Amino acid sequence: MEFDRKKVATLAGTVVLAGALIAAAFYGPSAWKVLRNQSPPDSDQVVTQVPLVDAAEKNGTENRVESPADQKQNETTGKAAPAVSINTPPQEDTSGTKKYKEPDLKLLDLAPSIAGLFVKEGVESGLSEAAKTLLFGAAWNIHEYVDGYLFGPTAGPQMNEQDIKKYIFFHKTLWDKQLKNEVSADKVTGFTGYFDVMLNRGMDAFDSKDKSRIEQFHQEIHDLDSHLFRNDSSAKVYGATPFATKR
Repeated sequence: MEFDRKKVATLAGTVVLAGALIAAAFYGPSAWKVLRNQSPPDSDQVVTQVPLVDAAEKNGTENRVESPADQKQNETTGKAAPAVSINTPPQEDTSGTKKYKEPDLKLLDLAPSIAGLFVKEGVESGLSEAAKTLLFGAAWNIHEYVDGYLFGPTAGPQMNEQDIKKYIFFHKTLWDKQLKNEVSADKVTGFTGYFDVMLNRGMDAFDSKDKSRIEQFHQEIHDLDSHLFRNDSSAKVYGATPFATKR
């Protein structure tokens, strides 16, 4: 049996790329930094289309995801923890600066309202396991930085408004690429369409530095991460998504 070497090479490349995309979304900041460092010297893009960063970032202060010095500066200036009265900050883990934590797949537990959207035994159509992992990683990662932004270093890792905007865009770009490979995506457009619009709202909110809209986005990403993807019965439910499950 003869093999078409070109087709085999193309298939292998596709498999490797798909795996890289999932890993990049799951291991948020580390992969984000690597991809950004691989961009051309005259480009400050997150992936391919991110807006240009400001002059200060071009001078080498752009990647401030987990720098202790920057975290100390944020604590001093208060830039990363603006006062927001719409919601109260989390009450747990307030003993010191909260570091970034990688997504924990052991905590992935889909709420009943979205469990049927993903492929499982006995169900022929739905989003793939790869899509589920990517979505969970995106919700977890973005949620961490939004918590840190709203409630300070004791609530989550630190990032400023424009960096969070670009970080959301980073995850959206990876999701858009994955979505093109989802054979049953047309059967779950209610959820995928909502997720896309939600991320756009988040980018717009951080771009405008509108604290009210940022808090609204926080409620959505909180519900998506803690309620829908982790089904955490101890977490507050804002009911900010159309997929909230009653308790």
